[in-house]
Amino acid sequence: MKNCIKKLKLLFLFSSIVLVGCSDALDVENKDAISLDGFYKTAENFTIGLTGCYSTLRAPIAYEWMLSEIRSDNTFMNNYGTSNAQNLQVLSNDVFEAPSFDLFIEQYWATTYKSIRSINGLSEGLQTSYNNATGTIDYQTVPASFPLTAADRKRISGEASFMRAYHYFNLVRLYGGVFLIDKEINAEEALEIPRSSVEDIYRFIIADLKNAVANCTTAKFSASAGTGGSATKWAAEALLAKVYLTLGQKSDALPLLTDVITNSGHNLITAGTNPYSDVFSATNEMNTEIVFAIRFKSGALGYGSQLSNLFSSQVDLKIPGLVYPTGTRGGFNNPTPELYDSYAATDKRRDFNIKVYKPSGTAADPTKWTYWTGKHNIAVTVLNDSELDWPVLRFSDVLLMYCEADGTNNATTLGYLNRVHTRAGLTALTSTDVNTPALYEKAVANERRWEFAIENQRWFDLLRFNKTMTTINAKAVMDNHFLLMDPFYTQFAAPYTTAELQAKTADPKFNLLPIPNVEIVTNTVQVIPNNPGY
Repeated sequence: MKNCIKKLKLLFLFSSIVLVGCSDALDVENKDAISLDGFYKTAENFTIGLTGCYSTLRAPIAYEWMLSEIRSDNTFMNNYGTSNAQNLQVLSNDVFEAPSFDLFIEQYWATTYKSIRSINGLSEGLQTSYNNATGTIDYQTVPASFPLTAADRKRISGEASFMRAYHYFNLVRLYGGVFLIDKEINAEEALEIPRSSVEDIYRFIIADLKNAVANCTTAKFSASAGTGGSATKWAAEALLAKVYLTLGQKSDALPLLTDVITNSGHNLITAGTNPYSDVFSATNEMNTEIVFAIRFKSGALGYGSQLSNLFSSQVDLKIPGLVYPTGTRGGFNNPTPELYDSYAATDKRRDFNIKVYKPSGTAADPTKWTYWTGKHNIAVTVLNDSELDWPVLRFSDVLLMYCEADGTNNATTLGYLNRVHTRAGLTALTSTDVNTPALYEKAVANERRWEFAIENQRWFDLLRFNKTMTTINAKAVMDNHFLLMDPFYTQFAAPYTTAELQAKTADPKFNLLPIPNVEIVTNTVQVIPNNPGY
Protein backbone atom coordinates (compact mmCIF):
# COMPACT_ATOMS: atom_id res chain seq x y z
CA MET A 1 0.00 0.00 0.00
CA LYS A 2 2.83 2.38 0.84
CA ASN A 3 4.33 1.96 -2.63
CA CYS A 4 0.94 2.56 -4.25
CA ILE A 5 0.55 5.81 -2.34
CA LYS A 6 4.01 6.91 -3.41
CA LYS A 7 3.29 6.18 -7.04
CA LEU A 8 -0.06 7.95 -6.95
CA LYS A 9 1.65 10.98 -5.47
CA LEU A 10 4.20 10.96 -8.29
CA LEU A 11 1.49 10.47 -10.92
CA PHE A 12 -0.50 13.41 -9.63
CA LEU A 13 2.48 15.73 -9.59
CA PHE A 14 3.80 14.63 -12.97
CA SER A 15 0.40 15.00 -14.60
CA SER A 16 0.24 18.64 -13.56
CA ILE A 17 3.01 19.45 -16.10
CA VAL A 18 3.80 22.51 -14.01
CA LEU A 19 7.50 23.01 -13.40
CA VAL A 20 8.91 25.81 -11.32
CA GLY A 21 12.34 26.81 -10.09
CA CYS A 22 14.52 25.47 -12.90
CA SER A 23 11.98 25.81 -15.69
CA ASP A 24 13.93 28.76 -17.09
CA ALA A 25 17.04 26.59 -17.16
CA LEU A 26 15.31 23.87 -19.11
CA ASP A 27 14.25 25.81 -22.19
CA VAL A 28 14.69 23.63 -25.28
CA GLU A 29 14.40 26.34 -27.93
CA ASN A 30 17.08 25.81 -30.56
CA LYS A 31 18.52 29.23 -31.28
CA ASP A 32 20.69 27.77 -34.04
CA ALA A 33 17.84 26.23 -36.06
CA ILE A 34 18.00 26.91 -39.79
CA SER A 35 15.83 25.85 -42.69
CA LEU A 36 17.53 22.94 -44.47
CA ASP A 37 15.54 23.09 -47.72
CA GLY A 38 18.06 23.90 -50.43
CA PHE A 39 20.46 25.39 -47.89
CA TYR A 40 23.64 23.51 -48.76
CA LYS A 41 24.76 25.25 -51.94
CA THR A 42 28.12 26.80 -51.05
CA ALA A 43 31.18 25.88 -49.02
CA GLU A 44 30.21 28.62 -46.55
CA ASN A 45 26.78 27.02 -46.13
CA PHE A 46 28.43 23.74 -45.13
CA THR A 47 30.64 25.52 -42.62
CA ILE A 48 27.61 27.27 -41.11
CA GLY A 49 25.67 24.02 -41.04
CA LEU A 50 28.50 22.13 -39.33
CA THR A 51 28.85 24.86 -36.70
CA GLY A 52 25.10 24.74 -36.15
CA CYS A 53 25.24 20.98 -35.59
CA TYR A 54 27.92 21.41 -32.93
CA SER A 55 25.71 24.05 -31.28
CA THR A 56 22.81 21.60 -31.03
CA LEU A 57 24.91 19.31 -28.82
CA ARG A 58 24.44 21.73 -25.92
CA ALA A 59 20.72 21.31 -25.25
CA PRO A 60 20.66 17.66 -24.04
CA ILE A 61 23.34 18.35 -21.42
CA ALA A 62 20.79 20.12 -19.21
CA TYR A 63 18.98 16.77 -18.79
CA GLU A 64 21.64 14.11 -19.19
CA TRP A 65 22.63 14.00 -15.52
CA MET A 66 19.01 13.28 -14.54
CA LEU A 67 19.06 10.15 -16.68
CA SER A 68 22.56 8.90 -15.90
CA GLU A 69 24.55 10.20 -12.93
CA ILE A 70 21.51 10.41 -10.63
CA ARG A 71 20.76 6.72 -11.32
CA SER A 72 24.21 5.71 -10.10
CA ASP A 73 25.72 5.61 -6.62
CA ASN A 74 27.44 8.97 -7.21
CA THR A 75 24.61 11.47 -6.74
CA PHE A 76 21.11 11.61 -5.30
CA MET A 77 18.11 13.86 -4.72
CA ASN A 78 18.73 15.09 -1.19
CA ASN A 79 15.82 17.52 -0.80
CA TYR A 80 14.19 15.26 1.75
CA GLY A 81 10.86 16.92 2.39
CA THR A 82 10.26 17.93 -1.20
CA SER A 83 6.80 17.94 -2.78
CA ASN A 84 7.91 19.92 -5.83
CA ALA A 85 7.02 18.19 -9.11
CA GLN A 86 10.41 18.60 -10.76
CA ASN A 87 12.22 17.40 -7.63
CA LEU A 88 10.07 14.29 -7.54
CA GLN A 89 10.88 13.64 -11.17
CA VAL A 90 14.58 13.66 -10.29
CA LEU A 91 13.84 11.42 -7.30
CA SER A 92 11.95 8.97 -9.50
CA ASN A 93 15.07 8.46 -11.61
CA ASP A 94 17.22 8.22 -8.49
CA VAL A 95 15.18 5.22 -7.27
CA PHE A 96 14.26 3.65 -10.64
CA GLU A 97 10.59 4.64 -10.59
CA ALA A 98 10.44 6.96 -13.60
CA PRO A 99 7.06 6.94 -15.37
CA SER A 100 6.89 6.94 -19.15
CA PHE A 101 5.59 10.52 -19.12
CA ASP A 102 8.54 11.96 -17.16
CA LEU A 103 9.06 15.40 -18.70
CA PHE A 104 12.84 15.37 -18.31
CA ILE A 105 13.16 11.98 -20.00
CA GLU A 106 11.00 13.33 -22.80
CA GLN A 107 13.02 16.55 -23.10
CA TYR A 108 16.34 14.72 -23.29
CA TRP A 109 14.88 12.52 -26.03
CA ALA A 110 13.43 15.51 -27.90
CA THR A 111 16.56 17.67 -27.78
CA THR A 112 18.73 14.75 -28.83
CA TYR A 113 16.57 13.89 -31.84
CA LYS A 114 16.39 17.58 -32.72
CA SER A 115 20.17 17.60 -32.93
CA ILE A 116 20.16 14.37 -34.95
CA ARG A 117 17.79 16.02 -37.42
CA SER A 118 20.28 18.84 -38.02
CA ILE A 119 23.12 16.35 -38.45
CA ASN A 120 21.05 14.28 -40.89
CA GLY A 121 20.34 17.42 -42.93
CA LEU A 122 24.07 18.15 -43.12
CA SER A 123 24.81 14.54 -44.14
CA GLU A 124 22.21 14.66 -46.89
CA GLY A 125 23.68 17.93 -48.13
CA LEU A 126 27.02 16.13 -48.33
CA GLN A 127 25.25 13.39 -50.31
CA THR A 128 26.23 10.61 -47.96
CA SER A 129 23.96 7.89 -46.63
CA TYR A 130 23.94 4.90 -44.33
CA ASN A 131 24.06 1.53 -46.10
CA ASN A 132 22.42 -0.91 -43.73
CA ALA A 133 23.35 -3.91 -45.89
CA THR A 134 27.08 -3.23 -45.65
CA GLY A 135 27.12 -1.31 -42.36
CA THR A 136 28.94 1.62 -43.94
CA ILE A 137 28.51 5.30 -44.66
CA ASP A 138 28.45 5.61 -48.44
CA TYR A 139 29.43 8.64 -50.52
CA GLN A 140 27.33 9.27 -53.60
CA THR A 141 29.00 10.54 -56.76
CA VAL A 142 28.73 14.32 -56.89
CA PRO A 143 29.00 16.63 -59.91
CA ALA A 144 32.10 18.64 -60.67
CA SER A 145 30.22 21.74 -59.51
CA PHE A 146 29.89 20.40 -55.94
CA PRO A 147 31.08 23.27 -53.70
CA LEU A 148 33.47 21.27 -51.49
CA THR A 149 36.77 19.62 -52.22
CA ALA A 150 36.80 15.85 -51.75
CA ALA A 151 38.92 16.27 -48.60
CA ASP A 152 36.60 18.85 -47.02
CA ARG A 153 33.54 16.80 -47.89
CA LYS A 154 34.97 13.75 -46.13
CA ARG A 155 36.17 15.74 -43.13
CA ILE A 156 32.77 17.36 -42.57
CA SER A 157 31.07 14.02 -43.06
CA GLY A 158 33.38 12.45 -40.48
CA GLU A 159 32.57 15.15 -37.93
CA ALA A 160 28.84 14.79 -38.60
CA SER A 161 29.12 11.04 -38.18
CA PHE A 162 30.93 11.49 -34.86
CA MET A 163 28.19 13.73 -33.48
CA ARG A 164 25.41 11.41 -34.66
CA ALA A 165 27.16 8.35 -33.20
CA TYR A 166 27.63 10.18 -29.89
CA HIS A 167 23.88 10.81 -29.71
CA TYR A 168 22.83 7.31 -30.67
CA PHE A 169 25.32 5.78 -28.24
CA ASN A 170 23.67 7.72 -25.42
CA LEU A 171 20.17 6.86 -26.65
CA VAL A 172 20.77 3.12 -26.97
CA ARG A 173 22.38 2.90 -23.53
CA LEU A 174 19.52 4.80 -21.91
CA TYR A 175 16.47 3.59 -23.88
CA GLY A 176 17.56 0.41 -25.67
CA GLY A 177 16.34 0.03 -29.23
CA VAL A 178 15.27 3.45 -30.51
CA PHE A 179 14.19 4.94 -33.84
CA LEU A 180 17.03 4.75 -36.33
CA ILE A 181 16.70 7.91 -38.41
CA ASP A 182 19.61 8.53 -40.76
CA LYS A 183 18.06 11.09 -43.10
CA GLU A 184 15.60 13.97 -43.12
CA ILE A 185 12.00 12.83 -42.78
CA ASN A 186 8.63 14.54 -42.44
CA ALA A 187 6.01 13.97 -39.74
CA GLU A 188 4.08 11.42 -41.79
CA GLU A 189 7.22 9.38 -42.53
CA ALA A 190 8.18 9.44 -38.86
CA LEU A 191 5.00 7.59 -37.95
CA GLU A 192 6.05 4.69 -40.18
CA ILE A 193 9.42 4.10 -38.52
CA PRO A 194 9.43 1.29 -35.93
CA ARG A 195 11.88 0.89 -33.07
CA SER A 196 15.11 -0.71 -34.25
CA SER A 197 16.84 -3.47 -32.35
CA VAL A 198 19.75 -2.69 -30.05
CA GLU A 199 21.98 -4.63 -32.42
CA ASP A 200 20.95 -2.51 -35.41
CA ILE A 201 21.54 0.73 -33.48
CA TYR A 202 25.05 -0.37 -32.54
CA ARG A 203 25.73 -1.38 -36.14
CA PHE A 204 24.77 2.16 -37.18
CA ILE A 205 26.92 3.72 -34.45
CA ILE A 206 29.96 1.69 -35.50
CA ALA A 207 29.43 2.64 -39.16
CA ASP A 208 29.34 6.32 -38.24
CA LEU A 209 32.41 6.09 -36.02
CA LYS A 210 34.42 4.19 -38.62
CA ASN A 211 33.57 6.97 -41.05
CA ALA A 212 34.73 9.50 -38.45
CA VAL A 213 37.99 7.63 -37.78
CA ALA A 214 38.71 7.48 -41.50
CA ASN A 215 37.91 11.10 -42.30
CA CYS A 216 38.22 13.42 -39.28
CA THR A 217 41.43 15.37 -38.90
CA THR A 218 44.49 13.35 -37.90
CA ALA A 219 46.40 16.39 -36.66
CA LYS A 220 48.05 15.83 -33.30
CA PHE A 221 46.95 17.95 -30.39
CA SER A 222 49.21 20.89 -29.67
CA ALA A 223 48.81 23.61 -27.08
CA SER A 224 49.15 26.31 -29.71
CA ALA A 225 46.64 24.84 -32.19
CA GLY A 226 44.26 22.93 -29.92
CA THR A 227 41.23 21.33 -31.55
CA GLY A 228 38.78 24.23 -31.50
CA GLY A 229 36.15 21.77 -30.34
CA SER A 230 35.98 19.83 -33.60
CA ALA A 231 35.79 16.05 -33.59
CA THR A 232 39.12 14.44 -34.48
CA LYS A 233 40.25 10.96 -35.46
CA TRP A 234 41.44 10.58 -31.87
CA ALA A 235 38.03 11.43 -30.41
CA ALA A 236 36.39 9.02 -32.84
CA GLU A 237 38.79 6.23 -31.91
CA ALA A 238 38.23 6.83 -28.19
CA LEU A 239 34.45 6.81 -28.58
CA LEU A 240 34.52 3.72 -30.80
CA ALA A 241 36.67 1.98 -28.19
CA LYS A 242 34.05 2.78 -25.56
CA VAL A 243 31.36 1.37 -27.85
CA TYR A 244 33.35 -1.84 -28.26
CA LEU A 245 33.86 -2.08 -24.49
CA THR A 246 30.13 -1.64 -23.96
CA LEU A 247 29.57 -4.56 -26.35
CA GLY A 248 32.16 -6.65 -24.49
CA GLN A 249 34.55 -6.55 -27.47
CA LYS A 250 37.66 -5.69 -25.47
CA SER A 251 40.14 -6.88 -28.06
CA ASP A 252 38.63 -4.50 -30.64
CA ALA A 253 39.03 -1.56 -28.25
CA LEU A 254 42.72 -2.06 -27.45
CA PRO A 255 44.33 -1.00 -30.77
CA LEU A 256 42.16 2.10 -30.94
CA LEU A 257 43.13 3.15 -27.42
CA THR A 258 46.78 2.39 -28.11
CA ASP A 259 46.70 4.67 -31.14
CA VAL A 260 45.20 7.55 -29.14
CA ILE A 261 47.70 7.12 -26.31
CA THR A 262 50.68 6.86 -28.64
CA ASN A 263 49.92 9.23 -31.48
CA SER A 264 47.25 11.81 -30.58
CA GLY A 265 49.41 14.35 -28.75
CA HIS A 266 46.92 14.36 -25.87
CA ASN A 267 48.22 13.92 -22.34
CA LEU A 268 47.38 14.44 -18.68
CA ILE A 269 47.83 17.81 -17.04
CA THR A 270 50.35 17.21 -14.26
CA ALA A 271 51.85 20.61 -13.43
CA GLY A 272 50.61 22.97 -10.73
CA THR A 273 49.21 22.66 -7.21
CA ASN A 274 46.09 20.79 -8.28
CA PRO A 275 46.39 19.78 -11.92
CA TYR A 276 43.10 17.88 -11.75
CA SER A 277 41.10 21.04 -11.13
CA ASP A 278 42.99 22.80 -13.93
CA VAL A 279 41.42 20.38 -16.41
CA PHE A 280 38.04 22.05 -15.79
CA SER A 281 39.12 25.68 -15.52
CA ALA A 282 37.20 28.21 -17.60
CA THR A 283 40.54 29.83 -18.44
CA ASN A 284 42.10 26.55 -19.61
CA GLU A 285 39.47 25.16 -21.97
CA MET A 286 40.30 22.59 -24.68
CA ASN A 287 43.57 21.78 -22.93
CA THR A 288 45.79 18.80 -23.68
CA GLU A 289 43.60 16.44 -21.65
CA ILE A 290 40.34 17.21 -23.48
CA VAL A 291 39.86 14.77 -26.36
CA PHE A 292 36.33 16.04 -27.02
CA ALA A 293 34.08 18.48 -25.21
CA ILE A 294 30.78 20.22 -25.84
CA ARG A 295 31.58 23.92 -25.99
CA PHE A 296 29.72 26.59 -24.04
CA LYS A 297 30.24 30.33 -24.22
CA SER A 298 29.22 32.94 -21.67
CA GLY A 299 28.37 36.53 -22.53
CA ALA A 300 24.56 36.51 -22.50
CA LEU A 301 24.50 35.19 -26.08
CA GLY A 302 22.35 32.16 -25.29
CA TYR A 303 25.30 29.77 -25.53
CA GLY A 304 26.19 29.47 -21.85
CA SER A 305 25.85 26.33 -19.74
CA GLN A 306 22.97 25.93 -17.31
CA LEU A 307 24.75 23.52 -14.98
CA SER A 308 26.29 26.04 -12.60
CA ASN A 309 22.79 27.26 -11.77
CA LEU A 310 21.24 23.79 -11.70
CA PHE A 311 23.90 22.33 -9.39
CA SER A 312 24.59 25.28 -7.08
CA SER A 313 23.07 25.41 -3.60
CA GLN A 314 19.77 27.26 -3.25
CA VAL A 315 21.09 29.26 -0.30
CA ASP A 316 24.49 30.82 0.36
CA LEU A 317 26.10 28.22 2.61
CA LYS A 318 29.55 29.83 2.71
CA ILE A 319 31.25 26.55 1.81
CA PRO A 320 34.86 27.25 0.78
CA GLY A 321 35.18 26.88 -2.97
CA LEU A 322 31.45 26.65 -3.66
CA VAL A 323 30.34 29.59 -5.78
CA TYR A 324 26.90 31.07 -6.19
CA PRO A 325 25.86 32.02 -9.71
CA THR A 326 23.34 34.77 -10.34
CA GLY A 327 19.67 33.81 -10.69
CA THR A 328 17.68 30.67 -9.92
CA ARG A 329 19.75 27.93 -8.28
CA GLY A 330 18.46 24.38 -8.33
CA GLY A 331 20.54 22.49 -5.77
CA PHE A 332 20.33 19.36 -7.93
CA ASN A 333 22.64 16.40 -8.58
CA ASN A 334 24.12 16.31 -5.11
CA PRO A 335 27.05 13.96 -4.49
CA THR A 336 26.28 11.08 -2.14
CA PRO A 337 28.02 10.83 1.22
CA GLU A 338 29.00 7.37 0.01
CA LEU A 339 30.97 8.87 -2.89
CA TYR A 340 32.63 11.42 -0.61
CA ASP A 341 33.65 8.74 1.88
CA SER A 342 35.06 6.51 -0.84
CA TYR A 343 37.83 9.00 -1.57
CA ALA A 344 41.04 9.04 0.43
CA ALA A 345 41.29 12.23 2.48
CA THR A 346 44.47 13.09 0.57
CA ASP A 347 42.85 12.65 -2.86
CA LYS A 348 42.84 16.14 -4.43
CA ARG A 349 39.82 15.24 -6.53
CA ARG A 350 37.52 14.88 -3.52
CA ASP A 351 37.42 18.46 -2.30
CA PHE A 352 37.27 19.85 -5.84
CA ASN A 353 34.38 17.61 -6.89
CA ILE A 354 32.40 17.71 -3.64
CA LYS A 355 31.64 20.47 -1.14
CA VAL A 356 30.18 19.64 2.28
CA TYR A 357 28.03 21.89 4.43
CA LYS A 358 28.01 20.95 8.11
CA PRO A 359 25.46 23.02 10.03
CA SER A 360 26.47 24.11 13.51
CA GLY A 361 26.16 21.33 16.05
CA THR A 362 26.05 18.47 13.52
CA ALA A 363 29.73 17.46 13.48
CA ALA A 364 28.88 13.99 14.80
CA ASP A 365 25.84 13.40 12.60
CA PRO A 366 26.64 13.16 8.85
CA THR A 367 22.95 12.64 8.04
CA LYS A 368 22.51 16.35 8.81
CA TRP A 369 25.23 17.41 6.40
CA THR A 370 24.55 18.54 2.84
CA TYR A 371 26.79 17.60 -0.07
CA TRP A 372 27.01 19.94 -3.07
CA THR A 373 28.60 19.63 -6.48
CA GLY A 374 31.82 21.59 -6.75
CA LYS A 375 32.70 20.50 -10.28
CA HIS A 376 30.91 22.49 -13.01
CA ASN A 377 30.31 25.40 -10.61
CA ILE A 378 31.41 28.89 -11.54
CA ALA A 379 30.31 32.36 -10.38
CA VAL A 380 28.42 33.48 -13.48
CA THR A 381 26.79 36.89 -13.55
CA VAL A 382 23.90 35.96 -15.89
CA LEU A 383 21.40 33.15 -15.29
CA ASN A 384 22.35 29.91 -17.07
CA ASP A 385 25.41 31.49 -18.68
CA SER A 386 28.37 29.45 -17.46
CA GLU A 387 31.49 29.38 -19.60
CA LEU A 388 32.42 25.84 -18.54
CA ASP A 389 32.58 23.28 -21.33
CA TRP A 390 31.20 19.78 -20.84
CA PRO A 391 33.94 17.11 -21.13
CA VAL A 392 32.82 14.08 -23.14
CA LEU A 393 36.17 12.33 -23.59
CA ARG A 394 39.32 12.99 -21.59
CA PHE A 395 42.79 11.48 -21.90
CA SER A 396 42.47 9.92 -18.44
CA ASP A 397 39.37 8.17 -19.78
CA VAL A 398 41.47 6.70 -22.59
CA LEU A 399 44.14 5.47 -20.16
CA LEU A 400 41.61 3.84 -17.86
CA MET A 401 39.65 2.34 -20.75
CA TYR A 402 42.90 0.68 -21.82
CA CYS A 403 43.24 -0.81 -18.33
CA GLU A 404 39.66 -2.05 -18.53
CA ALA A 405 40.10 -3.48 -22.04
CA ASP A 406 43.35 -5.26 -21.18
CA GLY A 407 41.89 -6.59 -17.95
CA THR A 408 45.17 -7.80 -16.45
CA ASN A 409 47.80 -6.47 -14.10
CA ASN A 410 50.96 -5.83 -16.08
CA ALA A 411 53.58 -3.12 -16.39
CA THR A 412 51.60 -1.18 -18.99
CA THR A 413 48.22 -1.22 -17.25
CA LEU A 414 49.73 -0.49 -13.83
CA GLY A 415 51.62 2.41 -15.36
CA TYR A 416 48.48 3.88 -16.94
CA LEU A 417 46.50 3.36 -13.74
CA ASN A 418 49.16 5.12 -11.71
CA ARG A 419 49.39 8.06 -14.10
CA VAL A 420 45.82 8.90 -13.12
CA HIS A 421 46.13 7.79 -9.48
CA THR A 422 49.26 9.73 -8.61
CA ARG A 423 48.12 12.86 -10.45
CA ALA A 424 45.49 13.10 -7.69
CA GLY A 425 48.24 13.25 -5.05
CA LEU A 426 48.01 9.60 -4.05
CA THR A 427 50.81 7.09 -3.47
CA ALA A 428 51.43 4.87 -6.47
CA LEU A 429 49.82 1.46 -6.46
CA THR A 430 52.15 -1.53 -6.50
CA SER A 431 51.69 -4.78 -8.38
CA THR A 432 50.81 -6.41 -5.06
CA ASP A 433 47.87 -4.01 -4.66
CA VAL A 434 46.27 -5.38 -7.83
CA ASN A 435 47.57 -8.96 -7.98
CA THR A 436 44.17 -10.69 -8.21
CA PRO A 437 41.36 -10.14 -10.74
CA ALA A 438 39.12 -8.77 -7.98
CA LEU A 439 41.72 -6.30 -6.71
CA TYR A 440 42.65 -5.19 -10.22
CA GLU A 441 39.05 -4.65 -11.32
CA LYS A 442 38.21 -2.84 -8.09
CA ALA A 443 41.19 -0.52 -8.60
CA VAL A 444 40.18 0.31 -12.18
CA ALA A 445 36.50 0.78 -11.28
CA ASN A 446 37.32 2.97 -8.28
CA GLU A 447 39.75 5.09 -10.24
CA ARG A 448 37.12 5.73 -12.88
CA ARG A 449 34.58 6.63 -10.19
CA TRP A 450 36.88 9.12 -8.49
CA GLU A 451 38.25 10.59 -11.71
CA PHE A 452 34.93 11.09 -13.54
CA ALA A 453 32.65 11.89 -10.62
CA ILE A 454 29.72 14.06 -11.74
CA GLU A 455 30.64 13.75 -15.43
CA ASN A 456 27.74 11.38 -16.27
CA GLN A 457 30.07 8.42 -16.66
CA ARG A 458 29.41 6.29 -13.58
CA TRP A 459 26.02 4.81 -14.55
CA PHE A 460 27.24 3.79 -17.99
CA ASP A 461 30.43 2.41 -16.41
CA LEU A 462 28.49 0.21 -13.99
CA LEU A 463 26.38 -1.26 -16.76
CA ARG A 464 29.45 -1.81 -18.95
CA PHE A 465 31.40 -3.51 -16.15
CA ASN A 466 28.86 -6.33 -16.34
CA LYS A 467 30.52 -7.27 -19.64
CA THR A 468 34.12 -6.17 -19.17
CA MET A 469 34.72 -7.34 -15.59
CA THR A 470 34.11 -10.60 -13.79
CA THR A 471 33.90 -9.41 -10.17
CA ILE A 472 31.86 -6.21 -10.40
CA ASN A 473 28.11 -6.29 -10.97
CA ALA A 474 25.96 -3.18 -11.40
CA LYS A 475 23.03 -4.49 -9.39
CA ALA A 476 25.26 -5.61 -6.53
CA VAL A 477 26.92 -2.18 -6.46
CA MET A 478 23.54 -0.46 -6.31
CA ASP A 479 22.23 -2.84 -3.65
CA ASN A 480 25.21 -1.90 -1.50
CA HIS A 481 24.62 1.77 -2.34
CA PHE A 482 21.06 1.60 -1.03
CA LEU A 483 22.30 -0.13 2.12
CA LEU A 484 24.94 2.54 2.78
CA MET A 485 22.51 5.35 1.97
CA ASP A 486 19.67 4.03 4.12
CA PRO A 487 20.06 6.76 6.79
CA PHE A 488 19.61 9.38 4.09
CA TYR A 489 16.80 7.86 2.02
CA THR A 490 14.73 7.25 5.16
CA GLN A 491 14.51 11.03 5.65
CA PHE A 492 12.30 11.43 2.58
CA ALA A 493 8.58 12.04 2.92
CA ALA A 494 7.00 8.58 2.52
CA PRO A 495 10.45 7.01 3.05
CA TYR A 496 11.72 3.84 1.44
CA THR A 497 13.11 0.93 3.41
CA THR A 498 16.42 -0.58 2.35
CA ALA A 499 14.59 -3.71 1.23
CA GLU A 500 12.23 -1.65 -0.96
CA LEU A 501 15.14 0.15 -2.59
CA GLN A 502 17.15 -3.01 -3.15
CA ALA A 503 14.12 -4.65 -4.75
CA LYS A 504 14.24 -1.98 -7.43
CA THR A 505 17.53 -3.33 -8.81
CA ALA A 506 15.65 -6.50 -9.82
CA ASP A 507 12.93 -4.49 -11.56
CA PRO A 508 13.13 -4.12 -15.37
CA LYS A 509 13.14 -0.34 -14.88
CA PHE A 510 16.68 -0.71 -13.54
CA ASN A 511 18.01 -1.53 -16.99
CA LEU A 512 16.38 1.05 -19.25
CA LEU A 513 14.39 4.26 -19.23
CA PRO A 514 10.96 4.30 -20.88
CA ILE A 515 10.35 5.35 -24.43
CA PRO A 516 8.62 8.72 -23.84
CA ASN A 517 4.87 8.29 -23.66
CA VAL A 518 4.32 11.04 -26.21
CA GLU A 519 5.99 8.86 -28.86
CA ILE A 520 3.56 6.05 -28.15
CA VAL A 521 0.23 7.83 -27.73
CA THR A 522 0.64 10.16 -30.70
CA ASN A 523 1.45 7.41 -33.22
CA THR A 524 -1.76 6.67 -35.12
CA VAL A 525 -0.10 4.31 -37.61
CA GLN A 526 1.56 1.60 -35.52
CA VAL A 527 1.87 0.36 -31.96
CA ILE A 528 5.18 1.37 -30.40
CA PRO A 529 6.16 -1.10 -27.68
CA ASN A 530 7.63 0.36 -24.52
CA ASN A 531 10.43 -1.14 -22.49
CA PRO A 532 9.64 -3.83 -19.88
CA GLY A 533 8.20 -2.46 -16.66
CA TYR A 534 6.56 0.63 -18.18
